[in-house]
Amino acid sequence: MIMAGYRVARAFERIPEITGLELTRHGNKWQGPYYLNGDRHAYRREKLKVTLWKNGIWLFEEGGDCMSLETWLQQYGGAKDYWDAVKIIEGESVGFQWNNKVREKQNAGLYVDPSVLLGAKQYPLEKCNLFNWMCGMFPEEMVRKVWDEYNVTTDFHGNCVFWYTDQNGKVLFDKRILYKKDGHRDKNYFPARQYRVGDGYTHRCYYGANTVPDSGRIFVCESEKSALLVKLMYGKTCVATGGKGNLRDVDSRMLLLPDMDAREEWSEKGDVWPWWEKWPGGGAIPDHADIGDMIVLKKSR
Repeated sequence: MIMAGYRVARAFERIPEITGLELTRHGNKWQGPYYLNGDRHAYRREKLKVTLWKNGIWLFEEGGDCMSLETWLQQYGGAKDYWDAVKIIEGESVGFQWNNKVREKQNAGLYVDPSVLLGAKQYPLEKCNLFNWMCGMFPEEMVRKVWDEYNVTTDFHGNCVFWYTDQNGKVLFDKRILYKKDGHRDKNYFPARQYRVGDGYTHRCYYGANTVPDSGRIFVCESEKSALLVKLMYGKTCVATGGKGNLRDVDSRMLLLPDMDAREEWSEKGDVWPWWEKWPGGGAIPDHADIGDMIVLKKSR
């Protein structure tokens, strides 16, 4: 079948050859230890995933941006334009040799201008489903205060925009997630970034790093949404990794709150607080449940 300007099924079998990346096949996806721009991740083996989506082939950086294969080839793979990318995909053009590829590094290490965040905070939060949902569980004034502290905004499309801000108050990048009215992520839309690694925004930190005090314990969870819920429910400092495999630089101040499916992995890296022992009502806990789910369940009772 020909879709997206090329034979998708045939091209999907040749993804390592097309991209020049060392990827491993796992069922209906390829994955490997890379950021979207092709730089190697220090330890995350499945940081980059290539899968079939929207009648084409797409590359996804876990916790980062995503783009179609033909767009990726134009931005990172040496293709001059869309049709040159299609030729590379179809094997009609040699494309590039990855080891000889010249990467543009002069813009690496950019920060988001503070005025961007200031402007984003002018959008009415009522446009965001997640904000309205949280206001249904906690006083609106409290939710506004926590969202302001954690630099959460919305945008024209109603996305929830999490601005990753380091301990020095520098804004590193954004993460945009669309939520439904029930507080769940709308899985028809993948998380995206406007300030991307490929554009030079390469700094990284835990989400909520700007809220960490000089002393005292720090809770660490996976989801940005759950970090907000921990702060709202318990008033405790909580940061988020933004992904199960993004836990790093663990020290004695950190008390880890892993998702159910990450308990074994995280317990090997630091002190874990067994929040699941406090799960209300008994019964089986879903495999992918987290501390945020427990908080929501408690608030609904």
